[in-house]
Amino acid sequence: MILRHHLVPPLVATFLLLLAVAAPAAADPALRQRATAILALDHHAFLFVKTTAEPPFDWSTDGCTSTPASWALTFDGPCQQHDFGYRNLGRGLRLRPTNAARAWVDRRFLAELRRVCAERFAARALVRCRVRARAMHAAVRLFNPPWS
Repeated sequence: MILRHHLVPPLVATFLLLLAVAAPAAADPALRQRATAILALDHHAFLFVKTTAEPPFDWSTDGCTSTPASWALTFDGPCQQHDFGYRNLGRGLRLRPTNAARAWVDRRFLAELRRVCAERFAARALVRCRVRARAMHAAVRLFNPPWS
């Protein structure tokens, strides 16, 4: 198939537009730094910042995917924060789509799960909560694909 001369400029313009839409966030170190700072907050502060829905970040969440309802309720804040990390550093904005960044996001998730346990439970309930937290962390490590 031969491209007609009058079709080439629109095709090139479309290609350049697609590149411009897909690339700017990944190229913006300030945006990457802001996303990392938001994710470094404890989940309480994260949930407060989330109320501003600061653009251009993806604040959507599916909660604690594939977990028992009681776990999802207990760990909702850390799950929302974890989703933020995956949607902005990994998928979506792709501000830092490396396996090292994914491991850091997952470690932050475990730290916040443990924070919930320490804040809400004592004695045997604390031990049970920490086992559940570890299981959730293991699941995200095992069942989510690599970023790079």
